[in-house]
Amino acid sequence: MRRAPSLAAIVVVLIGASLLVLIAISSRGHHAPPPPAPAVAENAGISAGGVTLTSTSVELPDDAATFPAGPNVDLVNQRCLSCHSASMVLTQPRLKPEQWTAIIEKMRDAYRAPIGDGEIPAITDYLVARQQTPPAATAR
Repeated sequence: MRRAPSLAAIVVVLIGASLLVLIAISSRGHHAPPPPAPAVAENAGISAGGVTLTSTSVELPDDAATFPAGPNVDLVNQRCLSCHSASMVLTQPRLKPEQWTAIIEKMRDAYRAPIGDGEIPAITDYLVARQQTPPAATAR
């Protein structure tokens, strides 16, 4: 009957194998580090192997730092802004309260948003109320 190797034997084999790998790596010789990548000016390109990479600037749209004022806005800012921009949330299509509730529960359950059960109605109420406000009233 064969016995399983002891923990000590397994540890010795792993340490020995690790040492052999380190010796093999260090014996390959020392090579100079690769030269630094050339600086690329804005909108300039670099070519290699038949491929050209081009750098470009992108102007991102201005985004409100927080949600517009309203009942429960402090809670919404605390719970939602760590993952979403205010404009991303506020440009969603009009949803019924139960749809907002389902989305908020998904954020909590699937994505681990820090939202307590008692906070869901307040967040839902805020989002539904924002849909009712005419766009001109949501000035930044």
